[in-house]
Amino acid sequence: MNIIHRVRPLAATLLAGMAMLATVNAIHAADATARPEAAVSPMKRVAEARAKAKAENPDGADRVYGGKEAEKGAYPFQVALLTTDRLDDSPASQPDAQFCGGSLIAPQWVLTAAHCLVDNGQPISASAITVLTGATELSEGKRHKAAEVIVNEGYSEQTMDSDIGLIRLAEPADAPTIKLAREATPESGKTTVIGWGKMQDGTFPTALMVADLDLEPNTTCNTGIKDIYARDLKAALSDLARRMRYSARGIDAAANAIAADMSDPLTGNMICAGTASGERDACNGDSGGPLFMTGADGPVQVGVVSWGEGPADGTTACGHKNAYGIYTRLANYTGWIEEKMNGPAAAPAAPKPGAGTAKKP
Repeated sequence: MNIIHRVRPLAATLLAGMAMLATVNAIHAADATARPEAAVSPMKRVAEARAKAKAENPDGADRVYGGKEAEKGAYPFQVALLTTDRLDDSPASQPDAQFCGGSLIAPQWVLTAAHCLVDNGQPISASAITVLTGATELSEGKRHKAAEVIVNEGYSEQTMDSDIGLIRLAEPADAPTIKLAREATPESGKTTVIGWGKMQDGTFPTALMVADLDLEPNTTCNTGIKDIYARDLKAALSDLARRMRYSARGIDAAANAIAADMSDPLTGNMICAGTASGERDACNGDSGGPLFMTGADGPVQVGVVSWGEGPADGTTACGHKNAYGIYTRLANYTGWIEEKMNGPAAAPAAPKPGAGTAKKP
């Protein structure tokens, strides 16, 4: 890039920063969806990561970012999405075929994330997905053919807004279902996430894992994620500035000015949950699974595992301090879910973003 000489350091750095911002944003877009990486289907990515982790560490630990192994049969509504082409007649082939999670919300309907059902912008064929119900261990359970895949019409791979989808099973499943939230989700409280996603040591479990998380206001997630963006941007600008001999003060001013103008990553269709320390979190392979609250009437699903963010130089895929995890806000989609399950209705296809913006910085 050419910079006109004799321009004041701050102005020159701002120009450089704005020029680089598109590149940095492209990196962030990939990172933000690297857990779950929406552009490339988890059907390919997670299965490959499972195989690699298994080869590198066959005796991996049993922790999933502060979680623990679920008791057998404790969460019968949890389902696993399997890649049909990776299966054979043996149940032993099921663990390596798992790529996303989901929840059984009616005998013939599975709720999951839209990004689990899309590959390079196009819906995945129903025949490519096999749904596993009744499993705590991935080598157990009953397989079901998928008859239809439905992706929310408002889903965006860039912003991850409306990250919700449905799978209609060819035959009803004989397993308990989970209730869905119909009222607004509180900004605080205790929630639970379950799944077979990547663990702290980089391996993938075969047993269902469970972790307790805290609900947080969306402002908490927005602040934490924007701080990560600002640090990454400052690092990128600093590298450029060293070559151009700009001052550290000018770099700080430029990065802070750009960061101050960043839009909020979360929209009103998203939920923020996790821990400030990052010790408990969802990760690759957990996508599409349920986030739920448990009361006197049992578990009620409030969210769907969607995406998360971490620093560009992070050594782990998930569990970053002050980053939390992002989940699709189910209370905003009850009308859409009912419409798709029961046929055409007057319910809107995709709610408006609400308090947040639908554009990432």
